[in-house]
Amino acid sequence: MLLCNKLGASEPLYIANLPNIHEYELFANNGWTGNWYVGYDHCWITELPPAPEKKNFKKAFIGVKLGRAKSLKQLKAGIQGEIDALSQKLAEAAPAEKANLTAEIESLKKKSPENAKIIIAVSDNADFSGRKSYLAALNSEIPLEGDNSEALNNVGESRWFWTEVPMSAISAEKTNFVAAWSDNPLFASVSYAPVIAAGWSEKNKYAYLSTDNFGKAPKNPEKKISFFTPALCIRLVPDNKQIFKVSVLKAEINDGVLRVQANIEGEPERLRLRVFDDNGEVSTGFGISTPPWHITAHNLEKGRYSFELDAEDRFGNRAESGKKTFAVE
Repeated sequence: MLLCNKLGASEPLYIANLPNIHEYELFANNGWTGNWYVGYDHCWITELPPAPEKKNFKKAFIGVKLGRAKSLKQLKAGIQGEIDALSQKLAEAAPAEKANLTAEIESLKKKSPENAKIIIAVSDNADFSGRKSYLAALNSEIPLEGDNSEALNNVGESRWFWTEVPMSAISAEKTNFVAAWSDNPLFASVSYAPVIAAGWSEKNKYAYLSTDNFGKAPKNPEKKISFFTPALCIRLVPDNKQIFKVSVLKAEINDGVLRVQANIEGEPERLRLRVFDDNGEVSTGFGISTPPWHITAHNLEKGRYSFELDAEDRFGNRAESGKKTFAVE
């Protein structure tokens, strides 16, 4: 039976397969992955109940809990390793095999880890084709998987990513299906792709995996899942007048490391430090979700930059500090 977690009339309503969204603790933090990667050929789908109380709410969000992303360095090294192995086979291959090996190598060269995305969508039936899809998260925003051979920044516990959708996208009469996948061909293995969190659900009837969508929105829930259920959720938010502001209290740059102290009015769910150069946004990790509100960006190369603080609370309110410029000498 599907359950809703309602905290109170003035609080957001969470609609999920588990009664508490903090119970999605498996796979995406550490230990066995169960091969639960979110990818080009791994679309996770959950079936949620109608939201008959939606008239009492003003905003709707769909969410997915993700972790164990691979760093850009790891992704590039993995691709190059596959290319090197195939190149060695190519050098020793018979003429009939060389065309296929060459095609595989060229395909790998086109698989870019830059700005790899996780996509999310909601539908009132299991056919998502023709439905609007949304960006859930960039790979660079998802907490990284630890590496036994290397010290890494931005390793952390899996976290929820919320995407606002029109209230009309959530059905009050029909079942709501939520799906998450990637449109990047690189994400066809747990070696490259991030992992979706899961919870125990021994008699679950409402979770599915599609492996034949190939980067597109799924058309049918191909495989029913037993024992576990993926961390996909709907959040409905009531009208609120929460005071929510963020500003820069202090900032300093030293040896390519930017440290910023924030002043926040309200109760943020996440604070991010967004850094920009002439080419766009520079990856700085997934942010912080607990005080003190001091946040750091590492390994900035020489050049001129700007930065801003970006915060969000559980009601979906957003606050930005405004941009400030700095230089790394």
